[in-house]
Amino acid sequence: MIFDKARSWQRIHVEIPVYIGQEKLVSRDVSREGIYFLSDHLFAEGGDLYFSLGFNFAVPGKPIKFGCQGEVVRVEHCNGKFGIAAKINSLQFVH
Repeated sequence: MIFDKARSWQRIHVEIPVYIGQEKLVSRDVSREGIYFLSDHLFAEGGDLYFSLGFNFAVPGKPIKFGCQGEVVRVEHCNGKFGIAAKINSLQFVH
């Protein structure tokens, strides 16, 4: 875990499936307030972002999913992809 004084929550470096539409991505790190992931697609800084997080092994035999609404706060070039940092504004249990 990394604690950044500029952030009020710890970031956890973990790979979690991130679903945006039909695209399945993987997180690089997650905190209570935000997420960072890589994508082949460019997202607009300041734009709304709707995505789901999948937790396949949280409960044995019962994958769970959270639906999230957020805002893209930073976009950067990262090894031929786009690094997307997003603030999570709301999160709700889907199943």
